This record gives sequence, C-alpha cells and structure tokens, in this order.
Amino acid sequence: MTGRFAPARGEMLSLSSSLTMVDGHTMPRFGIGAWDMRGAECRTALQHAFRAGYRHVDSARYYRNEAECGASIRECGVARSEIFATTKLYLNDMGGGAKTRSAVEDSLAKWGLDYLDLVLLHAPDGGKRFRLDSWATLTELVQEGRIRSLGVSNFGAHHIRELLDSNPAVRPVCNQIECHPFFAQKELRAACEKEGIIVQAYCPLARGQYYGDKTLKKVADETGKTQAQVMLRWLVQHGIVALPKSSNPQRQVENADSLKFELSDEQMKELDALDRGDKGWVEIQTQSQHCD
Repeated sequence: MTGRFAPARGEMLSLSSSLTMVDGHTMPRFGIGAWDMRGAECRTALQHAFRAGYRHVDSARYYRNEAECGASIRECGVARSEIFATTKLYLNDMGGGAKTRSAVEDSLAKWGLDYLDLVLLHAPDGGKRFRLDSWATLTELVQEGRIRSLGVSNFGAHHIRELLDSNPAVRPVCNQIECHPFFAQKELRAACEKEGIIVQAYCPLARGQYYGDKTLKKVADETGKTQAQVMLRWLVQHGIVALPKSSNPQRQVENADSLKFELSDEQMKELDALDRGDKGWVEIQTQSQHCD
C-alpha cells in the first residue's frame, strides 16, 4: 500500500470507512459523484446509493442539482450526521464578501440542510486575490457553523502553497482532481499529502476511455474483477478518495465492491506504469491547475 492515507494491507473496508482530515473531522473513503444527474434521475440514483450503503455525496453549484441531492439526503432515512455532503463554488460565486456568502447561503437553502460537510473552490481561476478573498469568507462561514470543512479542486501545487503561505485560520482538507492510472498526478498528490491534504479523484474511471488497455484488462482477468473495479481499487490502495458517478444501481454496487478486494504489489506497479503524464487527462477543467 502506498500513500499517506492508504489503508493497511488486509484492512477490511466498507462504504462507511473513513479518513480523519487535518481539521479533525472525518470523510468517507469512497463516495458517489452527482455530476450530470438531473431531476428525478438524481433523486432516484442517490436513493439507490444510500440503500447500498453510500454515505458520501459530491455535488457542485455548477451541477445544478443541489436541491435534488439535499432532498435525497432528507428522505433517505439515514441520520444526517452519517452523510457527508459536498458542494463547490464556481467562478461566479468567488471573490469573497457578500457574493461568496450569498452563494453558500443559496446552496444551503437548495440542499435544505443546516450545514454542509465540505465546500470546495471548484477551480483556481480568477487569480490570487480572488482565491484568497473567497477563502477568507468561507472561513467565516466555518466559524459560524454553516460549513464543517473547506477544500479545493483542480488546484496545482503552487496554488496549494499560496493558500498555506497565507496562514489561513482554516486549512484545506482536500484537493479534488482528475486522477486514475492513466493520469496519476504523482507530483501533485505528493505535494498534497505532505501537507496532510487528502486527494479526491473525479473522473476516476476516465469516462471509460481506457477500457481495453492490455495491462488493465490483464489485471482485471487476474483478479476476476471488472476494469472499472481495478481502476477504483488502484485509487483506494493509494489512499485516494474515489468519487465515481453512476445512476445505475447495479453499477453503484459494483463500484463499491472495489473496497472488498486487494491488488498485489506487482499489480499496483503495473498499473502505476500506465501513467501518461499530462497527456492522460480526459476533462479539460483539470488544466486549471496550471494557471497563475
């Protein structure tokens, strides 16, 4: 096993397994992404996910489905304290002050929740002052109890350093980035882990673009698992929180089953070798991590 947040060899994991963040709160090791799910599809998909044991939901203001995510949480019969709800602020919400505060209050109203477990800056676009002023306002909302934890998304190592050098009263607990064996982001992951920042992976299956790769298929055949499960397990064993999106109940269960088997050290090395560096990404937003 590798990575600061990696599970121990042989450790039994489930959808309720969690990591302790730098601020003392906990985050489930595995979650479901709500990107591109709308209306009834979103509510139904999340209800299935909660019944399957999922307790970590990742959304964003940009996704336009916070109301459906919140309704699913309120209606699922699971205690609010057991569910980890994340949203993200995008460019139009940032800059700090009344604009950022209003965005969070609007999100809370849409979710219909008293607090959000995690709020992320969706991307570093906008410049240094824009980012730091946004963080200052979000810090006030943490201190008021409206938000539990703060994090970032699509931030490069230099953006992380900039934020930490500002000596924030609330430290970032995670950086959500595109990550999978073909876009492993080793240097960025190392920079985050050095500071106790958990890496979350969006597009953990690379939207299926690498299915059929001979090494991926070989490892899947050896383990008797699907190629998707192998990609997700690679993340789990590196201590990365995977957030696969699926509205298919069977696929949700299959994804979660990646917590129930292990890859050998040799298989992990084979998958590590698939990294294509900055040619491996599938989501253009990931390139924001290179901006000033």
